[in-house]
Amino acid sequence: MVNEDEEWIESPTGWGTKEDGRENNDGGGLPDLFASDDPKEYFTYRIRVDGTTSISVLLQGFKLDSEETYRSTGVTLWQAAPRLADYLQNHPEACRGKSVLELGAGLGLCGIAAHYSGAKIVIMTDGDTQTLRRLRENVRHNCVEVGEASITESNAIECRQLIWGSPHMEKFLAEHGQFDTVIGADVIYTQDSVQPLLDTVVCMLKKPHGQFVLSRFCKWNNVNDEFVIEAAYLRCLDCTRPSEGIYVFRWNDNRTAEK
Repeated sequence: MVNEDEEWIESPTGWGTKEDGRENNDGGGLPDLFASDDPKEYFTYRIRVDGTTSISVLLQGFKLDSEETYRSTGVTLWQAAPRLADYLQNHPEACRGKSVLELGAGLGLCGIAAHYSGAKIVIMTDGDTQTLRRLRENVRHNCVEVGEASITESNAIECRQLIWGSPHMEKFLAEHGQFDTVIGADVIYTQDSVQPLLDTVVCMLKKPHGQFVLSRFCKWNNVNDEFVIEAAYLRCLDCTRPSEGIYVFRWNDNRTAEK
């Protein structure tokens, strides 16, 4: 299948900008840009396939202090991704037998973890075209050939472009339908991105039992948790925090009915 992706870049200083920028970069920090001669980096992570078997996932990306990461946020492994992958493995009911959509998938760790946790289907998405190329390579490397690892349920994993908000989300919805679980790790970089992110979640999430699992570590550009939680509340999503850095949003049926 030929991927007809729209050229689009996600930088840490602006949502959807194609220009380099260096202002308003606080709260997360990219240290010492251009500090490395070789910007590439490999990240390894152990994923449990069943109660007794685990596999090693190898993700190719770029170092945190590289020019590539500064221009395109999804090409490195941020600290929220392993936390979300851990959460999904410790709460397999979030994925097993369910349809899972990942927003801002980056290098692919969390979607791959959902895949090996027994999800019926995982569609991993990113808007950034540079990130998508790296994501697809990582999925092919880690999921096409599983070796001796066994997966008890028939499942599938795909990579697609999804730019948050209208009209992109409506087109994606028409093609793929809604999902039981939506996941995202360190996907909020500016206040401007919160509205299209949550609008996309509301559009893509099944009602009334769907859940959105968000992992946050870096508080980029002073986007605090309260701002995100309030924006979700206005969209009839209530938030719980089962562990540090993990936020689970579920439909509030009473407020949904009122609207």
